[in-house]
Amino acid sequence: MDKATLLKSAIRGEVDGYTFYNHLAEKSSNEDAKRRLINLRDDERRHGAILTELYEKYVGGEIGKLPEKGVGPLAEIFDTGKISELKTEMEFINLAIEAELATTKFYKESAEAVEEEDIKEVMLKLSDEENGHYEILMAEKEALAGNYFWFSAGDTAPMED
Repeated sequence: MDKATLLKSAIRGEVDGYTFYNHLAEKSSNEDAKRRLINLRDDERRHGAILTELYEKYVGGEIGKLPEKGVGPLAEIFDTGKISELKTEMEFINLAIEAELATTKFYKESAEAVEEEDIKEVMLKLSDEENGHYEILMAEKEALAGNYFWFSAGDTAPMED
């Protein structure tokens, strides 16, 4: 895949991520969840800006039309209109987890496919950040499932042999 196509696909994926997290934030009535979703949304916007700068530096000119499909499962959800079929928090979180894993993989593979060291570096950094999103979402999933457990600061007994 050439640099222009790779970067446009990545930008499209970040636009999809922004749209998805913005949609969820607007639907959320829980203020803590809304705040986390807005943070994820804003990370997607920042990633898009970073990728746009790379495009301008290495490809030049106007980006023009982005691909119709971005990276991973969000592309299909938006393309088919199936986002309206998702009803529960767990369905949204599972989709977000799947999307973050796909995006993490996309950025790792992109880093391996390009020659320019600064593009490689950015792709690996974005892969790490998307993996961080995955970890946040997994913690949210565990909390929703009732499996989230915080040890009290003064009680280390559960952690001892």
